[in-house]
This record gives sequence, structure tokens and C-alpha cells, in this order.
Amino acid sequence: MDVRPFLCLVLSFLFAEPMTPEGRSLNFGQCEVNGVSFRELREHFGAIKGVVQSQDTITDLKLLKESILLNVSTSESCCLLRHLLRFYIENIFKNYNATSNTLRRKISVLANAFLSIKTKLRQCHDQNKCSCGQESHQKYKLLLDEYSKLDQNAATNKALGEMDFLFTWMESF
Repeated sequence: MDVRPFLCLVLSFLFAEPMTPEGRSLNFGQCEVNGVSFRELREHFGAIKGVVQSQDTITDLKLLKESILLNVSTSESCCLLRHLLRFYIENIFKNYNATSNTLRRKISVLANAFLSIKTKLRQCHDQNKCSCGQESHQKYKLLLDEYSKLDQNAATNKALGEMDFLFTWMESF
């Protein structure tokens, strides 16, 4: 599937409602990511949270389990986050069927923010500052295993509804 139209849509929203440069500096191992505004991320997520969580009817399964997000070594946090952001960009944001323009716009802003952070992490990876070892690959595989247990719609709704767990984990760095 060609993702270019989706990315064009996401990038167009960058100019319509950009994330402010003021934000936190996060350190994932040797990689520093500046300008992450969790207030804005949570604000945009808060605007869709009720809708996406109400669409999540499977309550006995979590994608972002504690076994995935807890006890990640600082050195591999960069790689795991890069995997997680790519997962959201390629599998979740583009597959969510928004029922309104407001939802579509909020999803696009979140996708753009994830893309921006992922780009910065990729630069760190290219400079050998982002370590990818067995731990990050195993934890990412755990997520993919849980994701594959659900149909695409259910998995998309669940992953969107769990973004607050991802934000909390990211903020811990």
C-alpha cells in the first residue's frame, strides 16, 4: 500500500497546527530529542480518547503491556521507541477510520508529532547513538504478537486508546 498520500496529509497538518518548539528534552540512551510537548500530545489525544476507547470492546488484552514498556534499559530505549513510533505511523494512524473531521485532524497532528520524533531518533541511529539489541527487538516482538491476535480494526482502536501509556513511558526519560 502506498503511504505517500497519508504522509502528505500528515505533513499538511504540520503547517496548519504545528507542535510548539517549547517542550521537554528527552534522553533515550545517548540520543537526545528536544522540543517534545507532552501537554500538546496529551491535549490532542484527550480530544480523541473517549471515542477511540469506546470503540475498544476487547478489555482483556493490552498491546502496551508492562512487560513491553517497563524495565527497558536506557541504552535500548531509543531503539524501542523508534520501533513503537514506526508501528503507530505505519499500522495505527493510517488504518484508523475516523468518523469525523475533528478526529481525522487530531490523528494527523499526533501522527505528525510521532513522525517528527521518529525522524530525530533515526538521525541518532545513523550516528550510532541509538543502540538496537536483543532487548528492544524482543519487546517489540511482544507488541506485534499481541497486535496479531486482533483483527485490524480492533487492534487499531486498542493501540490508539493506549497511547497515554506510551506518553507516560516516554515522559519517564
